[in-house]
Amino acid sequence: MEFDIIFWDHQYNLRLFTNLAVVVALFTSLRFFSGMIAHINASEELFKKDNPAFGLTMAGTAIGVTLMLSGTIYGDPEIRIFDGATIIAFHGLLGLGFMAITRIIFDKVALAPISLRDEIVKGNMAVAIADTGNVLAAAIIIRAVMVWFPYTDLQSIGLLCLCFALSQVMLTTATLARIRIFKARHKGFTSEGELEGGNIAYALQFAGRLIGTALAIGMASELVSYEDSGFAAMLFGWALMSLIVVVVLKALSMLAEHVILMKVDLSLEILTQRNIAVGAVRGAIYISLGLLLAEL
Repeated sequence: MEFDIIFWDHQYNLRLFTNLAVVVALFTSLRFFSGMIAHINASEELFKKDNPAFGLTMAGTAIGVTLMLSGTIYGDPEIRIFDGATIIAFHGLLGLGFMAITRIIFDKVALAPISLRDEIVKGNMAVAIADTGNVLAAAIIIRAVMVWFPYTDLQSIGLLCLCFALSQVMLTTATLARIRIFKARHKGFTSEGELEGGNIAYALQFAGRLIGTALAIGMASELVSYEDSGFAAMLFGWALMSLIVVVVLKALSMLAEHVILMKVDLSLEILTQRNIAVGAVRGAIYISLGLLLAEL
């Protein structure tokens, strides 16, 4: 049926509505999913303890899941409705699994000296902000990888998992490098100590850099075309382009900070005075420049 303004294809739109229903079903499982990953009783934290830190991480997970699932909604007219819905459900569950693995890596590798779960249960907002930044960063990369691999055969699923593994290696390496550089530049301070001590200003900066880095890594995938042959070369190209884009992001952010925060002692403001406004601005600079690079 065709109108002057609206084009309606019954079969195609039925596919889209069915896919949307599957995604909504996955999204509504968020409360269980979020608590299960962190081994936290979501109902107790939200309704009995009124824990703002857990509320923030759950809100971040909601946005992250939405970002990730947005890469799975599509309606291929060559695929039957039931088959399409099954594919969407599989990709959605796979993406949720990826996000769970990402949170474990962040907790056990990137921030191994502290327990994300224990700090969030205590109501530590700084740790919650850092965890939320990691969840959003993971969702951005997972979505980029899923859009990069619009295929559903077993071989492509295996390649998708390999790409996810590589993305986590790149994101975790960048995070660990940033943590060590911070420790070397600021004697007596550590990233883990600032987060555990509730430094929200530093947490905002930390989360912003995570998200900006993820946008850069996701953007790098757009610069390398997916090919059935030469997969190793494609992965190498993605890793190389990610490194280049992340370096460009760092250079641009330093330039922007020099202009926007001119004559501001950043160490004093963020580490000593714990100035949330300055931390938010530094985080926003990374995210903003990452978004601009992602749109190139």
